[in-house]
Amino acid sequence: MKRMDYTISGHGRQRTITPLSNRAKERTPAPVEFGELTEVKLFLKTTQAEGFRFAGANLIDPEQKQVKNRYYVIGDDGQLTAVGDDWGPLDTVWEEGDVMPGQSRNTGTEAVIEKIVKGDSARKMMGCDLAFLLRLRSIAGLN
Repeated sequence: MKRMDYTISGHGRQRTITPLSNRAKERTPAPVEFGELTEVKLFLKTTQAEGFRFAGANLIDPEQKQVKNRYYVIGDDGQLTAVGDDWGPLDTVWEEGDVMPGQSRNTGTEAVIEKIVKGDSARKMMGCDLAFLLRLRSIAGLN
């Protein structure tokens, strides 16, 4: 799983950008406070252009809106079963091969991400912006 480099907090005119990853801390060793929206937007866009990832970017830049995520479990027969939806950034932190822990009702399993579908394919075929195709595997008895 990719790690977010920065998180954005605050409200009103005051915003704070806090580095999370080691590479972000090398670029910006301490949290940075902004009083003007134009300044924080410039920092956000400049830093994103360098490849850094932000949690909460949509709070600063409405163009970076949250998108609909949909989760599918791949059955033994290859059929997809929709198991849930949520919202998140299009630039997801998840990667193929990552393991998502089972939910409270499914504590004996984990879900491995086999494929992530984005863009037109996801919208046309699955009715969402980002689809995660998951293969369940049992972890019962592995402790």
